[in-house]
Amino acid sequence: MNLLPIPWMKQKLEVLYETNLYGNLYIMYTDLNFKNYTNITTSILLDLLEDYNINVDRNSPLYIYLPLELDAFTRDLIVNFKSLFKENLCIILGGYKNKFNNETELDIVENLYIKYPQLNNIIDYAFLIDDSKCYEIFTSLSDTQRVYIKPESSCTISGVTLNYHLKSLNPNNTNHLAFVSLMDDCENGNFLDCYIKGFTNNNNNFNYNL
Repeated sequence: MNLLPIPWMKQKLEVLYETNLYGNLYIMYTDLNFKNYTNITTSILLDLLEDYNINVDRNSPLYIYLPLELDAFTRDLIVNFKSLFKENLCIILGGYKNKFNNETELDIVENLYIKYPQLNNIIDYAFLIDDSKCYEIFTSLSDTQRVYIKPESSCTISGVTLNYHLKSLNPNNTNHLAFVSLMDDCENGNFLDCYIKGFTNNNNNFNYNL
């Protein structure tokens, strides 16, 4: 399990979405060779947060953004995070509208509760957004950090721009963790196509400086 602080991406999002963002932004991801999932423990999560000096309490809430298309790993990630921080944590699930046809956020979450009953009533928010910024975010990460995420994973990073009700007197104390999926070797052939789409999608400035 890895965390990567990306303060420059917060600046990029502010430009792309024309909004002001609060707090600190990180991406969270697992190693590509992490295929045989067995268990994730609360101690692993605590150690990870401690490594980055991330404190979670009433004045420093934690917002975690995950894809609506959950699997066993992300399900257990939610359960363990919620058991640690309870009311000081917001679990937010997101996806792109074009992948969910005519389903609403409520429909999708209700289906998740049926599939994963242990998640019942612990999801705080869900969102569906347009994928117009997907490739800008994907390409920006690959150019600046050499982090090659699946383009659809950028929906979790975009979720930060929705500015959910921050549970803090000082919203700058908020930490945002966006869980993303990395491209694996079998997807390398698609990388150039994804990159070109991002590079030509009316935004070809992916530098640190804005």
